[in-house]
Amino acid sequence: MTGPTVNPPSPSRYDEDCYLPRTCAITAEHVTDFPFREELPAGLRARCGDLVRETGDGGDVITRLAGWKLGGWPTWHLTQPTVIPCEDCGTAMTLLFTVASCDETGVVVGRWGDLRIFTCPADHRHAFQVDLH
Repeated sequence: MTGPTVNPPSPSRYDEDCYLPRTCAITAEHVTDFPFREELPAGLRARCGDLVRETGDGGDVITRLAGWKLGGWPTWHLTQPTVIPCEDCGTAMTLLFTVASCDETGVVVGRWGDLRIFTCPADHRHAFQVDLH
């Protein structure tokens, strides 16, 4: 086949929850996003830990903002922080966009994770990196 599919097939799991987004509204919200606690300077790490304990249910809601976001810091709730190098120049890439598994949209990425897109801060013409976390 050389051209686009005129009638693409339906997804094989279209009738199961979490494989297609639910109808919802996009609400832009400006929030302060913090890096993973272990990426903070030692003096701030303890203060951030105190803030996490004071704000909720024991989950790290300070460094793991829920939802979809542009920019900010990547979450590292499944692994330890790692540098994602640009394949073209080796520069540490920065987070461009996150699609997070969440109740609002009904989307579940992988096993309740995130789809993250990273970009090279040194040259916008370099390739993007996609990471399922």
